[in-house]
Amino acid sequence: MKTLATLPPAETEQLVLREIELRDSRPFAAFMTQPAYQRHIAMKLADPAEVRAFVMRSVARQGDERRNVFHLAAEEKSSGEAVGDGFIIVQRPKLLELGWGVHPAMWAMGIGTEIGKALLGLAFERLNAERVWCKVMQENEASGRLARRIGFRHIQSHSDYPAGGGKFAAVDIYALTAPEYFDLPY
Repeated sequence: MKTLATLPPAETEQLVLREIELRDSRPFAAFMTQPAYQRHIAMKLADPAEVRAFVMRSVARQGDERRNVFHLAAEEKSSGEAVGDGFIIVQRPKLLELGWGVHPAMWAMGIGTEIGKALLGLAFERLNAERVWCKVMQENEASGRLARRIGFRHIQSHSDYPAGGGKFAAVDIYALTAPEYFDLPY
């Protein structure tokens, strides 16, 4: 499956969403290792060394048109620091999964909404998705509200969804089609 070798940056009011760079290791470690951040995610990085290894793997894959995973940093324009992250996984042609995370100190400031909207734009407008979906742990009510706010529809719930590391979690699945996306108000 061939996709773009690199994704162009996406700019929002407060952020630049761009592919991860090595300089993101330190700011990512500042939030990705926090228990509040890890509470609702499957991929838990234990310490700054694991975060740096993740960043290095992500950077090493950039430029490969065969890759199917794009990891992005949400860089705050005012500080130049990564305050959140996102990913796009091309699961098969035209079907993409999205996910996002925000530094806990930045919760309830609209950052997640900006990341989510930027991810949708990249998925539909740059990667030509026909359908995009995301999974949200049911106990993460804020991300469920965010998914609906940016246009996703709740499709189904799973009580025992594989959440990584041999664990299972209750999740809600949300989806959005290209015609629905292009009909959203701006």
